[in-house]
Amino acid sequence: MAYSDLQDYLARLEAHGKLHWVEQRVDPAWEVSAITRHVFDRYGWGNRPALGFRHVGNSAFPLVIGVVGGSPEIYALALSTTSDKIPEVWEKAQRHPIDPTPVKSGLCKEITARGAEVDVGILPQVVWTPSQDPGPYITAPLVVTKDLETGRRNVGTYRLQMKGPQRLGLYVGGAQHAARHIRQYDARKEDMPVAIAIGVDPTIVLASITKFPYGTDEFAVAGGLRGAAVPLVRCETNDLEVPANAEIVLEGIIRTGYREPEGPFGEFSGYMSPGGQTPVIEVTCMTRRRNPVYHSFLSQMPPSESSCIRSLSRSAGLLHHLKQVLGLPVRDVHFTESGGASGMLVISMKKEYPEQVKEVAWGAWSLMNKECKFTIVVDDDIDVRSPFQVEWAMSFHAQPARDTFTVSGVVPSGVDPSTAPSDIPQHDPQRRAGSKMLIDATRKHPYPPAARVPAEYIRAAQKKWKEYGFSK
Repeated sequence: MAYSDLQDYLARLEAHGKLHWVEQRVDPAWEVSAITRHVFDRYGWGNRPALGFRHVGNSAFPLVIGVVGGSPEIYALALSTTSDKIPEVWEKAQRHPIDPTPVKSGLCKEITARGAEVDVGILPQVVWTPSQDPGPYITAPLVVTKDLETGRRNVGTYRLQMKGPQRLGLYVGGAQHAARHIRQYDARKEDMPVAIAIGVDPTIVLASITKFPYGTDEFAVAGGLRGAAVPLVRCETNDLEVPANAEIVLEGIIRTGYREPEGPFGEFSGYMSPGGQTPVIEVTCMTRRRNPVYHSFLSQMPPSESSCIRSLSRSAGLLHHLKQVLGLPVRDVHFTESGGASGMLVISMKKEYPEQVKEVAWGAWSLMNKECKFTIVVDDDIDVRSPFQVEWAMSFHAQPARDTFTVSGVVPSGVDPSTAPSDIPQHDPQRRAGSKMLIDATRKHPYPPAARVPAEYIRAAQKKWKEYGFSK
């Protein structure tokens, strides 16, 4: 059953004992980030709770974090499934998207402020990397833009620096789909409309974060995930559409060709990404619920909510692309959380001929152009989610001189600190050239039998485990 909105989903999390509320007032300058970081470091990714903060500084709005990617089980609840069925739900959604449906109004229209009445300062002013970020950031926005030529929309999640009552700094990497839209408007010297939804049905959040081919309507994919069309309502000051039951909606424009400093910000790489010259959103309108809940993500050093969500979402999306779109014999795909679900990718496949390993790598790189810096391909009997098995395959199925392949001059992740020194600004051309490596860790010839105890003996021993004196 589809969730009607974020608050409906939060009730489901609470019913499953997955949402921990902090009742006392917390300082947004350091306390929210410190508590959240400690939770992610203290608990394993299968046991982390989502967090809610009832009172954040002077804001009247409660804040929730970890409610989509706190753990695989929380992620599964967001999809109304179980953790073992996550790939199946994603596969069905991508095969059978459901177009959104327009509605006349929604909960996001209960209160409206326009022009000088708008003040994004009423939102919790959370600093996510205390003493290093330049100020508060909105970390879980759904940024809606449109292709100027085709009219097809993009929904993406990009960091927003709060710069004033009606001003937001927007960082969008040059290869992102929204960046293409910005370039289109700049080329025509036209201001670009933009809409930002904060706090929605979690399936819409997951679709926003996941990488799809250009032109894909993320709202339609979300419809497939939730099994029902996403209701959309038109904005007040432009013709963009947003989820009707969003907690908060910000509308605005990006002035053509205008840029100003933004950042630095603690990114999913685990390092501070440098500041740079980026577009600015002038907020023209804010609509919201009477009692909204403010949704945020924790990024920064893995493990984080960002790395958990990206790992599960990107892996499912890429698996569909390789198997169903390209027809390659891929069994499984995994972006490692330690690599920020970006820098390291492991693919298992049933290889039909030697050159097919490169076909699989190029297929992954064609969709995930900024990710997959290190791509490891293994045989289909290797568990891509087991670092031990993957490292075993690399150690004994590959020869470095023969089985590595590198390509240079490709688009890197915009926040990868290995591309240039930290004093080089974010927008500098030096940060636009990266490289990728393929490690072919598949077997190249017949191997001797694996030195394993036969499975039937292991099962027999398991049945007698307590007799051996083991409690677990």
